[in-house]
Amino acid sequence: CSFFNQTPCRASPTDQSRFVLMSSSFVRLKILLVDDDVGCLESLENLLEFDGHEISTATRGQEAVALARELREQKREPELSILDYHVPDLTGLETYELLSQELPGLGAIFITGDASGGLEERVLSAGGLALVHKPLDSGRIRGAVSAFQERWATGHGGDSEETFFA
Repeated sequence: CSFFNQTPCRASPTDQSRFVLMSSSFVRLKILLVDDDVGCLESLENLLEFDGHEISTATRGQEAVALARELREQKREPELSILDYHVPDLTGLETYELLSQELPGLGAIFITGDASGGLEERVLSAGGLALVHKPLDSGRIRGAVSAFQERWATGHGGDSEETFFA
């Protein structure tokens, strides 16, 4: 997953999908990334840092929960989480449930390589805002983050009924 759409993830000034930086409703988000694939994690981190967001990372669900507590104590709570659906110690949904207890109102975008049926319904019923399938496409990730940004900027946070599945 260190590749977006089978090409290396390059967050460069010439990237045509840089619409997030040019948006008038741009809000710098604190984002917690959770993925056990370090290459994917680093690619997402680079992409979203390039777009101006503050990123924290974890490779396991329990590690993400401990990090969320630490960030809350430091008054640096993330507004958004991007979670791999399958990590070794907890599922993405289990991780999000625990994170939501630590950080009420936390938004969630799920990523997965799983093509099994019913996943969208499980993500939606758990409060997920988006499900993005692997291989990841930088435009889809940015689109999901941008949709959350717009809701966040207008005061809706993670309470919107709208979802984004890609």
